[in-house]
Amino acid sequence: MMDEFEMKYGVKANELVKEFHRSRRMFCIHQGKLIIAEPGLDYSHAVWFEKIGWITEEKNELMDEIVRGIVDKDGNISFYIGYDFRVDEEVEKGFFPYLIELVEKLDVGKDAEIFGGYFMESPGGELIPRRKYGLVKDLVNR
Repeated sequence: MMDEFEMKYGVKANELVKEFHRSRRMFCIHQGKLIIAEPGLDYSHAVWFEKIGWITEEKNELMDEIVRGIVDKDGNISFYIGYDFRVDEEVEKGFFPYLIELVEKLDVGKDAEIFGGYFMESPGGELIPRRKYGLVKDLVNR
């Protein structure tokens, strides 16, 4: 099976990409539940979703419906939908009710930043956040 990451983004899942994947913790919100992936996985959300039977290479509409994201190696949170990492008001409504649970379950620090969406300046380039919402301590009263 070809990694959906490679297929959709034209980025070879080389060791650098795999190291990025291992360095972050994936999560998603599916059927009203926050689901957190095991740590250290070296693949994309698409591969994770395929492994658990939610999507196939032929039937992957859920990538445009499931709010998903990561807690990166620095402890910052990013969330989005779609292969194009988009964010809008509906995605925000799907994410923020689960923020406290995510912060608690992954012990996210109060100074962590929260971002919505990404865009890539060039194919294979750095992912740049579309929106910045602030710090965990400003959005969650713990």
